Amino acid sequence: MIIIRGFLDMNRNSQNPTNRSVTLVCRAELRHQHLQTKMSVLTILICAVLSHTPAFAAFTPEVINSVVTGEALDTGDVQNIGMGGIAEETTISGTRLSPGKQNVNEGGTTNGTTLNNYGEQSVNVGGISNDTIINDSGAQNVIVGGISNGTMINNSGTQNVRGVANGTTVNNYGNQNVYGGTANGTTVNNNGDQIIRSDGVANDTTINDSGYQVIYNNGIANNTTVNDSGYQVIYDDGVVNNATINNSGVQLVYGNSTANSTTINDNGRQSVYGTAHNTTLNSHGSINIYAGGKITGQTIINDLATITGAGPLQNEGELIFQRSADYLLSFDLGSTGSLIQNGPYALTLAVASSYSGATIINGGSIKAGADNVFSTLSDFTTYTGGTLDLDGYNQTLQSLNNGGAVNFGGIGGNTLTIIGDYIGHNGLLNMNSVLEDDGSITDKLTIGGNTSGNTYVQVNNLGGSGAQTLNGIELITVAGNSAGEFTQSGRIVAGAYDYYLERGIGGNEANWYLQSSIPTSVPGPGIPDVPDVPGVPDIPGEPSPPMVERSEASSYSANLAAANNMFVTRMHDRLGETHYVDALTGEHKITSLWLRTEGGHNRSRDTQDQLRTQSNRYVMQLGGDIAQWSHNGADRFHLGIMGGYGNSKSTTESRLSGYSARASVDGYSTGVYGTWYANSADKTGLYVDSWAQYSWFNNRVNGQELAAEEYKSKGVTVSIESGYTFKVGENAAKNASYFIQPKAQVTWMGVKADDHKEANGTRVSGEGDGNIQTRLGMKAFMNGYADQDKGKDREFQPFVEANWIHNTKDFGTTTNGMTVKQAGAANIGEVKLGVEGQLSKKVNVWGNVGQQVGNKGYSDTAVMLGVKYNF
Repeated sequence: MIIIRGFLDMNRNSQNPTNRSVTLVCRAELRHQHLQTKMSVLTILICAVLSHTPAFAAFTPEVINSVVTGEALDTGDVQNIGMGGIAEETTISGTRLSPGKQNVNEGGTTNGTTLNNYGEQSVNVGGISNDTIINDSGAQNVIVGGISNGTMINNSGTQNVRGVANGTTVNNYGNQNVYGGTANGTTVNNNGDQIIRSDGVANDTTINDSGYQVIYNNGIANNTTVNDSGYQVIYDDGVVNNATINNSGVQLVYGNSTANSTTINDNGRQSVYGTAHNTTLNSHGSINIYAGGKITGQTIINDLATITGAGPLQNEGELIFQRSADYLLSFDLGSTGSLIQNGPYALTLAVASSYSGATIINGGSIKAGADNVFSTLSDFTTYTGGTLDLDGYNQTLQSLNNGGAVNFGGIGGNTLTIIGDYIGHNGLLNMNSVLEDDGSITDKLTIGGNTSGNTYVQVNNLGGSGAQTLNGIELITVAGNSAGEFTQSGRIVAGAYDYYLERGIGGNEANWYLQSSIPTSVPGPGIPDVPDVPGVPDIPGEPSPPMVERSEASSYSANLAAANNMFVTRMHDRLGETHYVDALTGEHKITSLWLRTEGGHNRSRDTQDQLRTQSNRYVMQLGGDIAQWSHNGADRFHLGIMGGYGNSKSTTESRLSGYSARASVDGYSTGVYGTWYANSADKTGLYVDSWAQYSWFNNRVNGQELAAEEYKSKGVTVSIESGYTFKVGENAAKNASYFIQPKAQVTWMGVKADDHKEANGTRVSGEGDGNIQTRLGMKAFMNGYADQDKGKDREFQPFVEANWIHNTKDFGTTTNGMTVKQAGAANIGEVKLGVEGQLSKKVNVWGNVGQQVGNKGYSDTAVMLGVKYNF
């Protein structure tokens, strides 16, 4: 038997010396057991030949127009796959100095080659390698013109690409080096590396599990996706296009390198020492710009993404914020780029910026975090829905186009300075002032250039009490051509007064002021001054126009007046006809249950005759006796309880400003009453009536273009009334008796409104509670019945009554120390016409119409109806 790469054994069987076997082994020793002989010449020749030529080959060195499968190459072995040759499942090994090598030449194809231990595969021009596996220190070289498909690199294996590599997978510290070639669809896992340099191109790479992609020396990576803490590193003239960084992946852009159109998602991060162009950040992505780094194109910050920088951050493009939450920018934004806020949240600048590009606010706000943090080199533009928020800090801008809003914020006294021009596109200035006289603390807009267009101005009062102005409170100063218009938006109020935004006059006509009076007309230009005439004294100037009172002041007053007067009653308002014979007992007595309703209309003015108020009221009261007694059988006492509901609604208009206010008060009362009547057979004599009530109310005042104000009022009213009835005649033919009744009443009014602070800061308190109202009057009435009603328990009592009413206090309102009072109610004349009567044994009714007239336009008209039921 011949054994290749073995040794030669010659064995002798002692039992059968003729039965011998000879084993020829090359590269071995000769062992002779039990027999001492010499080898034949033939045996020696065979051994010599076999020692140089194997008995069979382990691989096919040249594969041309054939297919080989499962061959193995070892140290120093070389296999060439040529035209039409196909090598399947080849295994290649070797050493560092003498690797096994497979060359895939033009027209050759390999499928499933495995490279181990320095095994090497070269894919040359026209060669194709499919599904090669590279392990340990194996290497695949894809030469220019060669193609590898589906290579897998493991355990420090290497793929060098100068041709084309498609679908490579790099694992476990494997390496793919793209030197001038192209790698398509590579996946890098588990600390694997893909290196692109020397004009190499990598397309559609996916980096996972701490894998790395490194691009430098004119290498280019397109459409890379970095996941799971993977890294993409660009430096020294490397270029990356359209990368996507996900799941805590990282893109490092070092000096002299560029990342174009990167998208950062999830917790991905981009660190920029070179140039980042057109970066988009989503979710919680972040971009960090370091010294020497810059951003160009559009850098878009979405969702909860963040940006940080070592200032000044070099922005040479458009930095666009459209986050889903507020954000604080705490570095200097510099260079020539623009800042764009798309909202709807706030972007706060914490430190001064120095960029010279535009600042555009499409939505949300750009907010100041300190004085002078907005770039003085930037032209600012606000659009509808966008706000430039000074937040109480002084700022300077190059120019401003305002189609949105500028919010001054703070506590007043801040200045927005425009170096150049201001253009209004129906935007809003929201300013704050402590509204008093000309020297009031106020926000200001100072414009060094020209103005044009229209701007609305809203002014909020910060605790000012209101005062007389002369030139006005200067809000807007214009150094250039003041062609722009600034239009007041909404009411501007302080205490009891209205303010107005007006252009200055004379030498101040370029500026805009707040005035607490209706401005006088500006004289026309070109009218020369009248020269002084010797001996003729100067004509006194016109007095300053009056301050304009707020219509709300009289609305508060109307509510308080209504609350104090609403449940004030007189004995006959409650009891109607007090004299009748009880049908059941024959005794003189009154009903034990009564109900009255009243409707009224009131007109009044304030003491300055600026405010005109009209109100309508409705009152319903129900009461009844709880005890009745008499001392001598002729007089009678009764004690009762009562309760009521009432409401009043008023409208006040200013004849100066044209503004109006609406007010309402509604509430309830509960109380007791007591009456003594010295009843006589002819129904003459003295009566004394008294009552006390507690009332509580809800109040509302809603000024035109102002927030509605709501507050409470409550208090006690007490009254005592007395009168004497004289019988002055009788007409038996007409079944009638005639009486006169002088009377007097004193009422103390103690309903007080709660002190209130308006939404604009005005402090409001009521005046007039504690008023003592006195009434002196005379009533004339007839008591009788018609012939056809004789014996039917029907009696009627028509009457006429005249009263003089005096109030010791005027109802009014004090706002921030300034008081506006209701006029004309100190002395009032009243006439009343009515009828009281008994319809049946159990039912009595009464009604009247009253008219009150004071001075200064005060009047009150009331209609009252009552009914009582005798149980």
